[in-house]
Amino acid sequence: MSRSFSTAVKNALKSNTVRIVMFAELDFSSGTLYVHDGIGTYTWGGEDWLGVGDFGSISSIEEGSEVSAYSISLTLSALDATMAGAALTEDYFMRDVTIYMGILDEDDALIDTPVQVWAGFMDVMSLTAGASGGDSINLTCESELGKFDRSSNLKYTHANQQKKDSTDLFFNFLKDIEGIKISWGKSTSGTGVGREDTGGGRQQQK
Repeated sequence: MSRSFSTAVKNALKSNTVRIVMFAELDFSSGTLYVHDGIGTYTWGGEDWLGVGDFGSISSIEEGSEVSAYSISLTLSALDATMAGAALTEDYFMRDVTIYMGILDEDDALIDTPVQVWAGFMDVMSLTAGASGGDSINLTCESELGKFDRSSNLKYTHANQQKKDSTDLFFNFLKDIEGIKISWGKSTSGTGVGREDTGGGRQQQK
């Protein structure tokens, strides 16, 4: 993924000490969560991004020259009530996830608007309580390319087609054409369907 960093961000990345904050936009069915791995609230992009502290376990974001579906893992320690509720009750599967990287100055203020570094969808969320590592939520996310490896589980039926387009009634007429015989290359009585060989290798429409 190509990225465009401002001059100020490029200079900050070259310094001896780089202060990075990672933002995650999670599209749950009840609403989108805007969180980051620090403390406090940052406002940008028209949204308030809430700090969840130990949310900050985001696995390495892989990239390569090969066309491959790279996944990432997000971890939240010391369970956040909103995240826990989403993990237990909401339909999150295949919903969008976007990760952004921001750079902070010495006063912990954003130097510029954070840049998108990854996009994909939620796959598997697991919740662990009372483990040796503490309470945690782990969310595995797949990149957009991962959708190509998944079956759509759609069938050629009226019910499935209605989910895609409620105005499409094609499958209602399947029973009318089942077993029908269509003759090609010759005329048929009464219908005018087909073609008749008139000699000389030429055909004429009846």
